[in-house]
Amino acid sequence: MSKKIKSNDILNIAKKEFAYKKLLLTISGQEYEVLIQEKLNDTSITNLVTDLIERYEYCKTNNIEFNTIQHIYFLLVKYFTDIKFNTYKELEKSYKHELDTISALIDLEVFDQILNQFDKDTLKRIQNMFDKYSNQLKSVVNDEVKKAIIEGE
Repeated sequence: MSKKIKSNDILNIAKKEFAYKKLLLTISGQEYEVLIQEKLNDTSITNLVTDLIERYEYCKTNNIEFNTIQHIYFLLVKYFTDIKFNTYKELEKSYKHELDTISALIDLEVFDQILNQFDKDTLKRIQNMFDKYSNQLKSVVNDEVKKAIIEGE
């Protein structure tokens, strides 16, 4: 027999479904504990994509080189681990620090240890989300270009 679902049931199920687990990383002989969310939730994936778009726009507006892959790697770590990054008043300085840290994780062969913990199906969902938003953005940009052309006539 089924029972009526309550908001607390939903919250508890989501908490279990998207729980964090402990991962031990060994870097230069030193062990570090990192909490990682193996199964990625849609709201965080959406926030990740939105954050990536905002970063891209900021870099484009300020003539800053934008490395899409490194920004995605950073956002995966930001949204789905408990690794903390320094923050700075200037966004450009924050971005540089974040990307330098991701480069160091890659060079130290730690990033792959983190990435391998993520559920493969949810990583595919992230890719699909990027494709979906990419297509939506193209249509928005195309609409803006059309509007600018019409206004210019």
